[in-house]
Amino acid sequence: MSKIYIKYTLLFFLYVLLQVLIFNRINLWGVLTPMVYILFILSLPFQTPRWLVVLLGFLLGLSIDMFSGILGLHALATLVIAFVRPAVVRILPLRVEREEHLLPIFYDMKFSWYFRYVFLLTFIHHLVYFFVDAFTFHNFFRTFLVSLINIIFPLICIFIIQILFYKPSKRY
Repeated sequence: MSKIYIKYTLLFFLYVLLQVLIFNRINLWGVLTPMVYILFILSLPFQTPRWLVVLLGFLLGLSIDMFSGILGLHALATLVIAFVRPAVVRILPLRVEREEHLLPIFYDMKFSWYFRYVFLLTFIHHLVYFFVDAFTFHNFFRTFLVSLINIIFPLICIFIIQILFYKPSKRY
């Protein structure tokens, strides 16, 4: 069991470093910045207790905030997706029987389920992030459009990371 804790601790720090050192430096057209660090929350095992997912989500967002100089935005958005993640998993119809060894990753789930799962949680994250950043509903449609456009690049990056660095779960 301790190997799992070590693995996810290393993944936590890896995603923070990748986001801070690489992905925060990418800014296409002044609008697109891929927020790939949320993949850590998205790929936690189904059996992870909700309180732990929420705590890890808050710590992950706070870590990104501390390095980015934007206190609270990432923490709030990541906290929200960590909180709604179990509801999203329950809502999405799953054609594969969820076994204990399966993870919410590309290789263990069907493509359509995984795409909807990542899209919904990324969309919620970006909506919260950009509306709190704007702190007004004055330009509601513009902020909504920016949120929607910003989903494309992280989705592509998340799928590339999943294909290159993740592998199917082993039964035992």
